[in-house]
Amino acid sequence: MTKIGANIKKIRTTKGLSQQAFADLFELTRGNISSYEENRAEPRIETVIRIANYFGIPLDHFITQSITINEILKFNGDKLAGEENHIIRLQLREVPFINDNIYMKCCYQELQFNEWNAFPKLVLPETSNKNLVALTFNNSIPHHESLPDYQMHDVLIFEEVTQQNIHLCQHKIGLYTGEREMMIGKYEVKQTQVELVLNEFQKHRFDFKKPMMFWKLFAVYQHVG
Repeated sequence: MTKIGANIKKIRTTKGLSQQAFADLFELTRGNISSYEENRAEPRIETVIRIANYFGIPLDHFITQSITINEILKFNGDKLAGEENHIIRLQLREVPFINDNIYMKCCYQELQFNEWNAFPKLVLPETSNKNLVALTFNNSIPHHESLPDYQMHDVLIFEEVTQQNIHLCQHKIGLYTGEREMMIGKYEVKQTQVELVLNEFQKHRFDFKKPMMFWKLFAVYQHVG
């Protein structure tokens, strides 16, 4: 379960907004907001992005962490005190999106798994200075057996592994995207060797000379239908 519902309620009450007033900001109904706050449903990812963007909250923070009142006030203070920094923080970017349709086209070799320019784009707030890729999870994607219980249509957002963040990869969920292969595994770091492991038979050794092939999990949107 994500923290979205609790964070919506915390933001709404901190800002002194009724459920109806909050709903009006995002073209929703009061019933929508009530169901989100009570964890009976979760908003579509487009709505999550709009809310995070509107209040200047990093997307991964909004989805995965419990926001405090002080943090909400700080985000607001940043808007008033540093408009230029606020604009930079809210800068949007288009991220390649591997949805179910794209995945099937790649499986049938109509596209390659790293043919980024041919993929649809998901617009996200600028929360990372590294390359990102978004992926709709489905059970057909080869994945590590110890992966969390992701459901169909959950959206996983991955950040490219670089020299700056590779030290954070140990035992973390990762994505490999080659021309004809994609898999979700776990990183294993042994001395100077880093591997993304699917199982004992299938693994890929990390290579800095191969950009945009190795990724680590950055954020998750869990779809509740």
